[in-house]
This record gives sequence, C-alpha cells and structure tokens, in this order.
Amino acid sequence: MAVRQDSRTNVVAPKTFGIIKSTSLESRARREDASRHPIGLENNGWRTGYCHYNNNWNDSLFWYPNYCFSPFGGSNIVISPWYSYTFLPGYLNCEHVYVTHYRGFWGWNTGVIYVYDNNSNNNYNYGYDSRYDRNREVDYSIEDLRDGFERRDFRALDRLVPNYGQIAIYRDGQYDYSIDTRDFSDLLNDLSSNANTNRYRVLETRLGRNSARVSAVHEYTDQWGNRQKVYHSIYLENEDGNMVIREFGTSNYRVW
Repeated sequence: MAVRQDSRTNVVAPKTFGIIKSTSLESRARREDASRHPIGLENNGWRTGYCHYNNNWNDSLFWYPNYCFSPFGGSNIVISPWYSYTFLPGYLNCEHVYVTHYRGFWGWNTGVIYVYDNNSNNNYNYGYDSRYDRNREVDYSIEDLRDGFERRDFRALDRLVPNYGQIAIYRDGQYDYSIDTRDFSDLLNDLSSNANTNRYRVLETRLGRNSARVSAVHEYTDQWGNRQKVYHSIYLENEDGNMVIREFGTSNYRVW
C-alpha cells in the first residue's frame, strides 16, 4: 500500500506531528473490505478500512481497542504504525496518543556497528570492531524481535516493552506521536498475531551507551498471496538490566 505523499491537502502542517483533521460529512468510520482487493482499500488516495486474512474476522478481536478504520469518520486521528499492512486498520484515535515536541535520541550516523552473534542469521557481518565485547542484552532483544514475529511469541515481545512511560512512534524516519507502553504492547500483538510472517531480518545494529538502534525488515505474505516487506527502525534502551523499546518506526522503504 503506497504511503501518501506530502502534498496531501487534508492533512495539517507537519509541525502537528501527523494528526489528521477529518473534514468529511461521513458520520462514522466504517470497515470497507467487501472487495478483497487492494483497490477496495483506497479512497481518494487514503487508506480506508482493512482486509483481513480471515473472512469471519470481527473488529472487536483486535488487541488494541482504539483503531479508526477510515480518515473520514469525523474525529481527529493519527496514522497507525501499521498503515502499510492492509490487514490491519490504518489509523488510531487521536484521544489515545500524545503529541509532543519529541526530539529523539542519538541517530544512525553515530554509534558503533554491532554484529548479532547468531550463526543462523548472521546477515550483516561487516564493519564490526572486535574491540567491543559481545552485548548479550542486545542479542537477546534481537532474538525476542525475531521470535515475536516469526513464532508469534507474545512473551518475547512483552519483554521488549517498558513497564512505564511512552513509546515514540515514527513514520518514514519522522516522529509522529507517542503512545502508552501497554497500548504499544497491544499494537505489537496485533501485528504479530495477524501477519503471515515469512521472516524477520535484522539489517544493521548500532550501539550507543546503554542503548542500541536496530534496522530490520519484516517479510510477510499478504492476503492475496503476494510477498511484501515493511521496514522497522527501533531504538532500544537499557532499563533495569533489560533492553526495551523507546522508539519504533515503520516505512515502505529502508530509512537507515
């Protein structure tokens, strides 16, 4: 599903961090999946509705309870981190997120390239400085990411979610909004439990002081049998001895 461009006329200026102010006369958001074809999920360039793998799927079965299914529902919304996944709703109710002037942590042009020490998935063995010891906490976190999506292991994903605070959500490398940790956990479970994942592949990891950045690609088969990719960018921070997610981004292309 194509990401909308900056020329969108019905989106407020970027300084509002992605909030969409609906101007449609439609009285409510509605699910539009009668067609089972991607064209049926677009309205004037916007994602509308979703098309689940299961024809008998009910909206109430999602873990996260505050999705919006159309940008024309009469309430303010933000783009879901799962906007690229047509089997999940594309928007969240704005009342359940926090829009702040978030500045973020260190970027991808700093840090030390780190090689995930796993022979079964050692796909980026370049540039590593052997002077740096193994970081088992980072290794464990990458394993939890892989298990969470490839094996639908909710416990693995839950270990990556902080016990308190908020997660900063990014789209195409730009900050959009923040969301409570428990809500973020529900969103992760929705993606993990519903996607027909083929592989979760880490492209690059960089280490900072008590933190790490992970660039990964989620490879899955969509509802129509096509192979798809969505890129994830994740910032991990060591809190109480565990690496947990503090930033999470998605994009149709590799941002870093």
